[in-house]
Amino acid sequence: MLLMGEYHHQIDEKSRIRIPAKLKDALGESPVILKGTDGCLFVYSQEAMNNMFATKFANNDFTQADKTKALRLLTSSTVVTEEDKQGRILLPQNLIKHAGIVKNIVTIGAFDRVEIWSEERWNAYANLDSDGYDECLKKIASKDE
Repeated sequence: MLLMGEYHHQIDEKSRIRIPAKLKDALGESPVILKGTDGCLFVYSQEAMNNMFATKFANNDFTQADKTKALRLLTSSTVVTEEDKQGRILLPQNLIKHAGIVKNIVTIGAFDRVEIWSEERWNAYANLDSDGYDECLKKIASKDE
């Protein structure tokens, strides 16, 4: 399922958030949240996360220190969430800190995952003029890897 859209909401005083319904359906009952790149959080369904680990890390060579470090940092920041009766999930403090979340958050669909951003970081990241946006689209359309 292609995940897309931008949704604005807030984290509550007990560090709980809601995943927008249009995105939540694709994530299943207990989504997995981990530190993402660029100061955001990545959210995957458990199935997608298991597939990612199975394909990306199945043949990990634990003698390569950089790969082992990356795997440790990735898995240690990963949490499986559970909704409360009001449909909220608790964000751990280490993930809140990583994402710089204070109050306002932006949740986006990012193709195969959901991303959670502090509103300030998202606005700074996504603040492109039309030329910058056009350049981003050209990179997507480019067949060069």
